[in-house]
Order: sequence, then C-alpha cells, then structure tokens
Amino acid sequence: MYRGQIRGKEVIIKLSNHVRKQKVDQEKLYQTILAFGEAAFNQQKEQFGIVSKQGLIVASVEQHDLPVISVDYIIPSHHVYE
Repeated sequence: MYRGQIRGKEVIIKLSNHVRKQKVDQEKLYQTILAFGEAAFNQQKEQFGIVSKQGLIVASVEQHDLPVISVDYIIPSHHVYE
C-alpha cells in the first residue's frame, strides 16, 4: 500500500495479490499510477488502463473520503500488442 497525492488530495494505492506476486518495480508502478491517475480522477472514471514500459496496468478507483486506487492487473509488455 502506498499513500500519494493527486490534485493536492491524498490517495491510497493498493496492489492486488496477483500484482504483488509479479516481479515489477513497485516504486515505478506507484509513480506511474500517480502520474496518470489524475486524468482518471478528472474524468471521474471507475476503471482505467495505462500502457507503460511495465505493460498494461489495469486499475479501479473507489471514491471515499480518502480515494483508493486498486491496481488489479498488470499484463506484461511482451503480451501487449499495439
């Protein structure tokens, strides 16, 4: 779990068990989510995807007093076709 800020508001980023078991750089993952999560917040999306060097990141947003972004899946980049 990681705490960060989007638009000056604190958010929590959680990784699913599936994602935690994968060998990914979690710090880079958190920073990627913070960088692109702002667009999802602006559009009030409940789910969003990010294509990065790590692969396709699939996440969901839960709007509470303290918003939570849950990273559900990461599809490795060698399985993602553009």
